[in-house]
Amino acid sequence: MTTEPQSHAPEDASCVDQAGRTAFYFESGGRSLFAWLHRPAGAVAEHGVVICPPLGHEQVHSHRALRHLAERLVAQGFAVMRFDYHATGDSDGSESDPQRLATWQANVSDAVDWMRREGGCRKISLVGLRLGAALAALYAEQHEVESLVLWAPIVKGRRYVRELTALSQTAQLAAGDQSAGIEAMGFVYAHELTGELAQMDLLVHSVRSQSVLIASSANAAGDLALLEHLAKQGVSVESMALSDYEGMMAEPHDTQVPHEALRSIADWMKAKAQPVLRGGDIGSAPGPTTMLTSGPDAVRETLHQISSTPDLFGIMAEPVERPTSLPWIVMLNAGAAYRIGPGRIHVAVARQLAALGYPCLRLDINGIGDSVAADPEKENDTYAATAFRDVSLVCDYLHAQQPRRPIVLLGLCSGAYVAFQSAAQLPHSAIIESILINPLVFYWKEGMSINDTTTDQLVAWREYWNAIFKWSQWKMLLTGRTRTGFAGSLKRFASHVKPRFLSSGKRAPQKGKSALQSGCAHPVRKDLPRDLSRVAASERTLAMFVSDNDPGYFLLMYQARRKATQLMKQGRLQCRFIHQADHTFSTAQARQTFYRSLTDYLHHRFGSGRIEKRVPDEDCKLLAASLTA
Repeated sequence: MTTEPQSHAPEDASCVDQAGRTAFYFESGGRSLFAWLHRPAGAVAEHGVVICPPLGHEQVHSHRALRHLAERLVAQGFAVMRFDYHATGDSDGSESDPQRLATWQANVSDAVDWMRREGGCRKISLVGLRLGAALAALYAEQHEVESLVLWAPIVKGRRYVRELTALSQTAQLAAGDQSAGIEAMGFVYAHELTGELAQMDLLVHSVRSQSVLIASSANAAGDLALLEHLAKQGVSVESMALSDYEGMMAEPHDTQVPHEALRSIADWMKAKAQPVLRGGDIGSAPGPTTMLTSGPDAVRETLHQISSTPDLFGIMAEPVERPTSLPWIVMLNAGAAYRIGPGRIHVAVARQLAALGYPCLRLDINGIGDSVAADPEKENDTYAATAFRDVSLVCDYLHAQQPRRPIVLLGLCSGAYVAFQSAAQLPHSAIIESILINPLVFYWKEGMSINDTTTDQLVAWREYWNAIFKWSQWKMLLTGRTRTGFAGSLKRFASHVKPRFLSSGKRAPQKGKSALQSGCAHPVRKDLPRDLSRVAASERTLAMFVSDNDPGYFLLMYQARRKATQLMKQGRLQCRFIHQADHTFSTAQARQTFYRSLTDYLHHRFGSGRIEKRVPDEDCKLLAASLTA
């Protein structure tokens, strides 16, 4: 028997699911921090655990594993808090705020105080990963904790800053201007912060804890020194080598949950703490579910449990005092990165657009981030066919709140694919447009992987096509001054061209009564012109924002040039080109250029009160002119 998805009405929507997870905000230094509280069902845990996450890209990559850790600890009888420091994740603040290290230390202290005061926990333990381990250790120097787990800790801050510097220098598009600080993997570390981090050294501190575990990774430099240092201080400290650290910290779409490592940590903590459960009402709302961001462009953010079956969670950013009729903007997951997006780009864009009057929902589709899949095997699927069901449920949810407000879908990478096919397939009348940001595919089928696509070959063909018209390239070829010589270059060129010409003929029609499977899912066959026609027939529009090194526009024109050109002439499709940007806009300059281009487009499409300075032509150009010339 199949259970049909049930969507909650907005007034009944709670941020509590059946497993006892509750999303809420709590105050720290006058700012709101986002948190999850995990609790055993039907009982009150006397022992609480605060998980201190890492920073930057490590926080995004480890988000999935730390949620699993929280669930394991709850199964052992602990109450667990996961939270975002100030100016990280979904919490208030920006990366330019001052005194960030001191603020984060205060955040840890306030999280512990909240667990004691509001969570009813008589005992507290801390688990910290990477920089979170250092923050946990610094807290434990001043306050007694029951047990302390330091997982791959940052022992010496100076070495950590060198790592960030190396990441910045090896980025695909290294930022030319480093005046604001180090840019690593889409995050900016201001000079003030890196200076504070460089002074941090756990080997000059001690901790006040009955039991300490140093959980080492394969390349854990400094862990042995920290073990010896704490032992000399008279601390009861142990060391444990944990596996699968690299898989946990991989790119979100490749990340692996280190189940053995999580089990080892949970078992160690249970053996040391022996948690106790007592009867009592655990309640349903530990804290507020709405916050106001700080600064001159304050917006209101509200937590939404959109559906329980399937689990769908999101955060809405809205203007505070200026209600508008501008459309909802639903921001879909970029790959397997949870709702904040790569480099926290979704948070920044949602809040900036909300200040202009656009209510923006940062959504986790089921199986990504905090929208937990009922079947763990379905987790972390970046191109899940069920994403279209999730989009439909979100549209129903928003439509129930404001039936006359239209909906715009916005997605980066795999989110662009979901936004595109939703515009082509979903019958929901509220959807009026999809904004596609750096799509890698327009077609997908079960069993494919991103490595199965022809994207790389098309990019190579585009490079060769551009080189054909440059005499300098011909001169290098004819004189044999290429890396592979004259014969090698021709062979390499032919290997890229041959597949294109062999597949350029008319495709044999596939059997089937319809191009779509039953319901809303991946299209049965690869037919981009037909998909575009379906979008137009639904009287919806498309907008594409493509980095100049990304293949999205080239794929569009390769697969459906005639139809795409027709829609451009009709005003149904617009394409914009973001100069000096990579796939996820990992530099501050690229993110700002993209934001200016997006707000400029939205202003001319829908109108808004205040917009940023118009994007210079050299930074953002209409692709229709640049690539058809």
